[in-house]
Amino acid sequence: MKRIILIVSLVAFGLVFAQNVKGQGCATPSDGEGVQVFGYIQPEIRTFMYEDPEMYFAFRRARIGVMGVIPYDFSYYVLLETSQFMNPNQTGPFLLDAFISYTRFDYFKISLGSFKYRFGNELSQPCNGLYTINRAYAIDEMTGGIGGGNRDLGIMFLGGDNTKFFQYYASLTNGYGVFNIEDNNLAEAFAVTGRAVIQPVDGLYLGGSVRYLEMPNEDPTVEEKDTRTRWGVDAEYTFNDFRIFAEYIDGEDNGSVMSGGGCGGAPELVPGSQKADGFYGMAMYRWRNLEPVYKFETYNRDRIENEQVTEEKADIWQTFGLNFYPNDWTRLQLNYIYKTEDPTEIKNDCLLFQIQVNF
Repeated sequence: MKRIILIVSLVAFGLVFAQNVKGQGCATPSDGEGVQVFGYIQPEIRTFMYEDPEMYFAFRRARIGVMGVIPYDFSYYVLLETSQFMNPNQTGPFLLDAFISYTRFDYFKISLGSFKYRFGNELSQPCNGLYTINRAYAIDEMTGGIGGGNRDLGIMFLGGDNTKFFQYYASLTNGYGVFNIEDNNLAEAFAVTGRAVIQPVDGLYLGGSVRYLEMPNEDPTVEEKDTRTRWGVDAEYTFNDFRIFAEYIDGEDNGSVMSGGGCGGAPELVPGSQKADGFYGMAMYRWRNLEPVYKFETYNRDRIENEQVTEEKADIWQTFGLNFYPNDWTRLQLNYIYKTEDPTEIKNDCLLFQIQVNF
């Protein structure tokens, strides 16, 4: 009974707090009938300034999917990842998204299937629409799921878009991530996520997000369940060709700790407890086909054992970027990431170059 009350309360909170939502995927199907094929590829050159520098070629993402509208009031969306760089454990293409939506009402849409849950502004942005090559370090570290990064299986409710005063999103999912294909009992494991956004004046979006996850510990001898809580606030403002973002996220893990994950990646699970928080601020200016970007971010985490802090770490990253748009389907991105670690700084700055083509 307590679990049911908790689920209802968190979903209700998600309906009250906001998000930049048009659809759940990286694209939204047009109103025309028929199958619409879409996708994008992101080949990269990565250079890491270690003591012994490394440079190599990679694919960050290589995705293809289909979507469409079914008369009347239904739509579908399926997306495959064909690059193994995001999840090296996969031996071939794997499913990222596959959901069916009921879309009759602007403020009450329902989707069922596999999708990326919505938490915060940057995580809600599609992977082919990010202004820097990487998402903020804190976002990747704190929003990864057990086996499928920031995607999961379940049901979601959403409504509104960037043209409206209010947008919302709320979901109830398995909690194990999209790569976990086995059924699990929601009485044993579940995740509830809520997000909402308001637009008090043109160009200004204020958002808030919450997430709670509960599941059995991987050690069968441990009876107490693992829990993860997250909450965050964010703001976005656009004026002519100038845009700024700011986002703060806070969370606590008990029983086991997730490390990494990102968009489609597989995070690492380690025993223990942790408190963490992170922030990023980002500004960019679009001048013709050029878009300089600056991003400042922090990530702080404390490992906890027997209610005592046993390890403290803090990272400060700065990204200096330049985006170039030669046409409507192609984007070139150059990012230099300067990293500072506390208590011990290491030599690990990096230079990333990526070309993206949408189709």
